[in-house]
Order: sequence, then C-alpha cells, then structure tokens
Amino acid sequence: MNASSQFSRRRFTAVVVAMSVAALAGFSAPAMAQSKYPTRPVTIILPFGTGGVSDIAARLISEKLEDSLGQRFLVDNQPGAGGAVATQKAFKGDKEGYTLLNMGNSATIRRTLMPNQKPDQITDFQPISPVAEFGLVVVASPQSGIESVQDLVKKAKANPGKINIGSVAVGSTQHLSSLLFATVAGIKVEIVTYNSTPELMGAVARGEVDVALEIVSGAMSPIKTKQVKLIATTRSKRSPVYPDTPTVEESGVAPFDVSSWNSYVAPKGVPDQVKQKLNAEIQRIIDQPDIREKMLSFGMEPFHGGPDVVSQRIQADVAKWESVIKASGMPIEQ
Repeated sequence: MNASSQFSRRRFTAVVVAMSVAALAGFSAPAMAQSKYPTRPVTIILPFGTGGVSDIAARLISEKLEDSLGQRFLVDNQPGAGGAVATQKAFKGDKEGYTLLNMGNSATIRRTLMPNQKPDQITDFQPISPVAEFGLVVVASPQSGIESVQDLVKKAKANPGKINIGSVAVGSTQHLSSLLFATVAGIKVEIVTYNSTPELMGAVARGEVDVALEIVSGAMSPIKTKQVKLIATTRSKRSPVYPDTPTVEESGVAPFDVSSWNSYVAPKGVPDQVKQKLNAEIQRIIDQPDIREKMLSFGMEPFHGGPDVVSQRIQADVAKWESVIKASGMPIEQ
C-alpha cells in the first residue's frame, strides 16, 4: 500500500471515529438528562381546592419525592369548571415530566357525560402512576331501624320507592354508586342529592334519608361519633380502615365493587425513563409504613401498580359508569 493510500485510509478511519463520537454524544445527552431527572422543580396540578384527600395525598407524596429526588415538588390547586381549569393548565405544560396532573374516577365519568370536553384527561394524557383508592361506605340513619344491607334490601322490597338513599352531586361517584346499588339489589328507591358531604351526613343523622353511600373520608367523623351507623363497605375486599365491617358483596348484593381513586398523569410525550423513575418512586413512597398509616387515617388506601394498571382501571370504570349513566337516562352533553 503506498503512502497516499495509507493516508486516505487513516483519514477515512479518523472521519468514521469522529462521526461515531459525535453520534454517541448526540445520543447520550438526552439520555443523561433523563437519568438526572429532575433537574428543576416539578408541579403536581390538582383540580381540587386544599384540604381534600387528594390534596393531602399529594402533599404527603411530594414531600417524600423532594427528599429522594432532590428537587421541589409543588402542589398547585386549580379547582373550577369540573376539572377543566386544571386540565387545561396541565395540557399546556411540558412533556418532560415536570408537569403532572391528578386524574381520578371523575374523568371516567366525564367520558360519558361530557364526551366532547377538550383537552381530555384520558386521551390527551398518559398515565404515570396510581396513587390512592378511596373506598365508599354505606351508612344508615339511627332512626331508620336499618342494621345491615340485608335489612335495607328487605325494607326496600317491602316498600318500593319509599326508602331514600342520600348522595352528593348528580353524576358523582357516590350518586352513580347509589344507582348501581339499587340496580344490582333489584330495589326501587328514591335517591336524594345534597350539595356537600357535611349536608349529606347531617341529613342521615337527622333521619331525612334512610341511608347514604359516601367516600370513607367524608363519613369517618360521623361514624366515629355514632351520628350515623356503618353497615357496609363497597369494595370487593374488606376495607383496611374498617376491617370488621362486611362488604356489600358479603351482604348478598353482588357483583358490587366500587371505589374512587386517583393517579398522576402527564401530557403525552414524557420519556419512558422518566415515567419509570417517577412511578418507581411514588410506589416506593406509598409503601412506606408512615405514609401508609397517614393515608389510612384519612380513609385512603395505597393504589399499587404501574401505568398499565391506571390504563386498565380507566377502561373498566368507563365501561361501568357508561352503563349506569345510560340506564338512568341522565342527560349527556352533546
């Protein structure tokens, strides 16, 4: 090989090496940025005001995330317009994992009631991690003489349309759960709605309604003070908050597995490595004994799994509530 050929070959090799180094540098920069995530504060946007269970969960988890990941995790409460204000703000956020949105069971209900709402929490966002489940309880008025679900069903069948079930907000999880309960139990009842949980619990305590289905957290105080009588919980397994109380299914009304829940989602486009890191940290945190204990004290249960668990829950609950809504004749936004 002559000197000219050797020079050309050395030059070609040098060019290839240089190109390879450049390519590796271009590839590794984003990967390194993702592995160092987060490098700046992260915002968790909630479609609720302060003080509710989702807000409490977010603040418990954000504090632990700050400790483990070394950046601020800010809870941004954006109530209003049935979640539309928070959803719009989160949708305009970044796609790098620095904007998270609290999404829950209400999104699966809105899918049927408001199918044209944009942006949509289900189709325009991607799941990051489940966070918490919120079981419901069935409570009875002390004046009703109802001591169990069996009593409730027996009285309702003997007096069609005479038993009142209290609930909050038409289209809420509590309201749809009441409709579902009546359908599965095969009873005809009157469902009476109130503006808030305190109003509802007061109505049960005074005997204005016979029973009510309410999220655990909203009924814990009236149950503790014996203003209302706890007769059942609504998940298929017993509640860790009330382990001695039978479920609705154990009481003979089945299938009936109902709970509310929340998760964190993000605008589509978040890198897989970032999603995995966030999910792993959130799941690790909700398994810590002190966090689990605090969650249970507020009526929350840790919700375990990856993004796929959120997707599966969304699909199941959309189908469940669509059936209940359409059967009830509730108006659907066109």
